[in-house]
Amino acid sequence: MTLGFRRWFSTTLTKLINCNSCGIKLQNENPNITGYYIKPKKPVVNKLRSLEDVKYLLFSQEVQHVKEQQDVGSLEELKETMESPLTCKRCNDALHKNQYDLKEFERYTVTDVLDKIPRGSNILHIVPLPEFPFHFEKSLLEASHFNTSLLLTKGDQLAKDKNTLQRRALIFFRDFLKHQLNIISNKTVAVSAMKRWNIQSAYAAMNVNSYLVGDANVGKSTLVNALMQRYLGYKIDTDRKGKIVTPEPSVKDLKNIKHFFKKQFAGVSHIPNMTRNLQGYRVGDKFVHDLPGFTTNINGVYYEDIIQKDWLERTRKTEKFDTKKLKKQRYVSVKGNERGNCYTLGGIFFWKPAAHTINQIINYIPGEGREFGNIERGLEVFSACQNAHHPLAKFCGVHPRICQKENYIRHVIPPFQGSIEVVFKDIGYIVIKTTGKYQFRGLHEFWVPRGIDVLVREPLESLISEGFWQHTESKGRVPACPKDRPIVSFTYTMDPEESDLLGRMKEMYLERTSDDISSRRFLHADPLEVVNKLHEERPNLYWYYRW
Repeated sequence: MTLGFRRWFSTTLTKLINCNSCGIKLQNENPNITGYYIKPKKPVVNKLRSLEDVKYLLFSQEVQHVKEQQDVGSLEELKETMESPLTCKRCNDALHKNQYDLKEFERYTVTDVLDKIPRGSNILHIVPLPEFPFHFEKSLLEASHFNTSLLLTKGDQLAKDKNTLQRRALIFFRDFLKHQLNIISNKTVAVSAMKRWNIQSAYAAMNVNSYLVGDANVGKSTLVNALMQRYLGYKIDTDRKGKIVTPEPSVKDLKNIKHFFKKQFAGVSHIPNMTRNLQGYRVGDKFVHDLPGFTTNINGVYYEDIIQKDWLERTRKTEKFDTKKLKKQRYVSVKGNERGNCYTLGGIFFWKPAAHTINQIINYIPGEGREFGNIERGLEVFSACQNAHHPLAKFCGVHPRICQKENYIRHVIPPFQGSIEVVFKDIGYIVIKTTGKYQFRGLHEFWVPRGIDVLVREPLESLISEGFWQHTESKGRVPACPKDRPIVSFTYTMDPEESDLLGRMKEMYLERTSDDISSRRFLHADPLEVVNKLHEERPNLYWYYRW
């Protein structure tokens, strides 16, 4: 465990003020030390004597910042409204200026985070549903020294309505854990904190003390804020002995409820690793502890070095997701040809469909897509987009300096029938479908910048809804989740010059399953015979995901 992590997790002291966003202890003496903040200057409202003084104050920056919170009444009310929660300079610059140094946003391992949770505690493992199974840690549900529930967030980015989250997802993931992972558990909850869907189930899954554990930027702080609004929560501080030193809110505190919550809310940001200290909250009659997010690959690349800031900000901000897309499902048609025709979303990926196919793509990632004659042409154009005046600059979401083919990895998609979802970790997902009468014409490829993880899955919302109805109509005899086929798979990263994609894929499949022989399927079958036939149930040839 790093020294910095232990320091940041130090126990909160009485009378010390913590940053409202990251939870670190504040100090205003040394700007080179963690937790530095600039003491705010406030106008002296109790000395106002004339209407001109009030007018001047009404147009000051402070009042402009708060005038939407409540109508300006008495001077005393105005003074209370100006009392904003304090943030350190690091968080303030990142949140309000979009200026930050990645070195100041330290990554933590799973072990770093779990070491600060008492054994026997109730844990809510937070995983964003749209990117599942990315961010999912099987070991957390298997740990005998914790009481762990799976809590799926950002449900409005996948489900069309809250009913899918309230009941259907619960039954599906119960069977998913049982049949796909061999874990017996009924402790799964799916929510949307943005739309307040199923928040009551998340609250019911908590014990008197609960800890939120998950990857960075998976929605822990947003969930805390939704719970506090629903059950009138507030931040708590403890002394050296662990005793709560924060008084319950008074009638005066609750008089202006918007201002009260503004001071209590957990800091929410599109920048990963914003939280760097344990923060406690009283929610109803329970205590919730928000922890820093862990990072599975702590030495992985930073997306800021790949994707331009404005694209990255749109991608990471949950509220930017257009939920209307889920119902309208507007698609773009893309043809595959021998010349390598491709579709790209800002250079974040280049999709090269199999030749002689007509395909549809539904994009749920913010940004505008574009077709190019081949990948080389797309990279050539984007590498020339050095400034905003370039006619195609709006289509370029990556830094032009990485637009070289050697900076991209060739991901080959295993064979599929119907539609699949391609998921890009910490970015989002898309749907692709080959139209017309089924006929295998080759494998699809995705060229993705080095450092971005990719997987494929069967369309998750359809799996949840169809599985629920099959389970219900069979009165429980048919599981809500398929048990005889994999529904998730890694892609196969291959050499750019490889031409025998299906043959090489079989070799890689055998290598990947060498320690998991029981999961092998179609081992002795001719792969071409499998993929050339339309099956009643998806064969998912060479699909494999190491949990």
